[in-house]
Amino acid sequence: MNRYAILWPEIRDVVFSLKTFAAAMLALFVALYFDLQNPYWAVGTVYIVSHPLSGASTSKAIYRLLGTAIGGAMTVILIPNLVNSPVLLTLAISLWMGICLAISLLDRTPRSYTFMLAGYTTALTGFPIVDSPDTAFTYVTARVIEIAVGIICAALVSRLIFPRHAGPVLADRIDAWMKDATTLATATLKGERNDPELASTAQKMAADAVDLHGFTTHVAYDTSGHRDLVRLARTLQRRMVAMLPIVSGLADVLSALSRATNGQQTPAIVELKERTALWLESGQALSEDKRAEFLDIIARAETEAAAMPQWQELLVHNAVARLRDLIQIWSDCIDLKQDITAGSRHDLRWNRFGSSLDKRPMHKDYGMALYSGVSAMLATFIATAFWIATGWSQGSAAAMMAGVLCCIFATTDDPTPMMKQFLFASIAAVGCAFVLEFAVFPAIHGYVMLLAALGLVLIPVGTLMARPSTMLVGMGFGVNLPSMLGLQGRLSLDLASFLNSNTALVLGLIIACGTTALVRSVGAEWSAFRLLRAGWTDIAAAARKPQGSDVTALLHRMVDRLGLLAPRLAALPADSYVVQNDVMKDLRNGLNTVELQRHKQLLPQPSRMAIDDVLSSVASFYQRKQQKTEAAPDNNLLQTLDHSLSALSDNGSSSAADGARRALTGLRYSLFPDAQDFAANENRPVEKPGEQDLKEHAA
Repeated sequence: MNRYAILWPEIRDVVFSLKTFAAAMLALFVALYFDLQNPYWAVGTVYIVSHPLSGASTSKAIYRLLGTAIGGAMTVILIPNLVNSPVLLTLAISLWMGICLAISLLDRTPRSYTFMLAGYTTALTGFPIVDSPDTAFTYVTARVIEIAVGIICAALVSRLIFPRHAGPVLADRIDAWMKDATTLATATLKGERNDPELASTAQKMAADAVDLHGFTTHVAYDTSGHRDLVRLARTLQRRMVAMLPIVSGLADVLSALSRATNGQQTPAIVELKERTALWLESGQALSEDKRAEFLDIIARAETEAAAMPQWQELLVHNAVARLRDLIQIWSDCIDLKQDITAGSRHDLRWNRFGSSLDKRPMHKDYGMALYSGVSAMLATFIATAFWIATGWSQGSAAAMMAGVLCCIFATTDDPTPMMKQFLFASIAAVGCAFVLEFAVFPAIHGYVMLLAALGLVLIPVGTLMARPSTMLVGMGFGVNLPSMLGLQGRLSLDLASFLNSNTALVLGLIIACGTTALVRSVGAEWSAFRLLRAGWTDIAAAARKPQGSDVTALLHRMVDRLGLLAPRLAALPADSYVVQNDVMKDLRNGLNTVELQRHKQLLPQPSRMAIDDVLSSVASFYQRKQQKTEAAPDNNLLQTLDHSLSALSDNGSSSAADGARRALTGLRYSLFPDAQDFAANENRPVEKPGEQDLKEHAA
């Protein structure tokens, strides 16, 4: 980032800051006018829910209000009933916070904010009233009203004053993704698969495709014309997810075909690749004439393949199938982009994975969610124990902030650096609050002068919040400063109370940082390996599952994991054992495994038995990888694949037989790229799956 960016922010950052400050001051005015108990809650809420995009600000506000109401209700239930048992009350609040945090981490959509808020709101509203449990209902109601005032003011200002809609941002993100997809696909067709930048491009595309699903949630709350296009954006996102394994599989089969033919590919295949690359680069929709042209070349490619050796023929059929998928899915992407930007309607061509694409299973790390929940519980319990042991009158602030900070940063592998940044910003905010309250506020009179004094700090802070690189610093000031000042209808110059409450707040942040550093922080490599293992587990399970396998479920979970892996892989050294694993190859193998499960049901019994042997061997291989990362497929798996291909050679041409052959061929050149070409008459007796393992064990 330019070193002068903080001094010279972009105009849209300034607009966002001015809008946020205006909303905060409107919320303060309303709270003061109606004599609400703690107006600073309304001001702080504005800075919590504000977002540069109007739709995102609205969705965040709604989820926060709902979560606050749920958390407040839990406060009303817990405090009066457990207030006489401090240990039990602390345990109940900590447990509730940990459970809500775990659920929010498993949800992984913008609505997860509701669950997280429901958890730590109970701490925010419960700990301050342990000495007066009879006020639980009125106190919680007052907090919900104050928060609602802040939410309404933030939403109104965001929508009415220079609104920045999510729709155009969505269109820009789609354009950027399609540009990356064009680069990756054309480079693949031109044989540039070994370019290191292409691997980075594929990882970036996966991360963008996964992130787009959550982004469209904000579009649904937008007021622009793009709000009605959420369904189209979700459909496009599903095509984007499927694009990655198709391009990766195409690169794999073209490389295998080039090796098998010594680079002498058939004229039709060469022409098909060239025409497809030119069409992709043109960015034009697939006309009927162009479609007929592609179909004609595909027919010629399959005719030419009939005169080739068996293995080359199988590779040509796989290459043609992947190219056909690429053409169809890219045509859908072009049409959907036009539908989103121009409001048109097109019929889609590609539905290889079926209608279940509407159900998008995402990766869920139950262990890490539980781990994070326990960390938040522990930090809250430690801070509360210190409060109870010392009898500190303002110790409730430490108990509140310890759990809150653990919740806010729970989505990162190692939250400690971000927590420290937030902590230092909060300490600086304490100093700023001291100057304002004891040096500036006594000299001002009236609401307008109060706004001017607050604006000197909050407007620059708002520009920091608008940018990801400085967002934590801005949040540390913008969210904490109103409560540190204790903005009320009347100025209260109580130095002891100021120092007590803010010292407790900082102490709570320190406890959260220390607990997280000791208990919760993990490395990017550790998290990346968990994602890899989850993918291997899925493939082994899909191979073992006799029926009902869903290729769409596996596709989306594995691409979702690839999107989660992308930023972690970028942070790891090249010699990391995680980086050495080809995630895209595992994805292709998983999809081919599920395709075998789907097609084998329509094949004769001998062919089904041969495919079952392959599936058992694939499952055994990925189970070995879970135990030993560097495990390689053994020769028994290669023989099993060849035996199954030979068994299918007598089945003639049918949809099931052709699909099974493509899947088997894909597994063979993916797992054994350097093996000799397959030939049906050269197969040797095949050991039953598991015999190799038994022999090794006996030895």
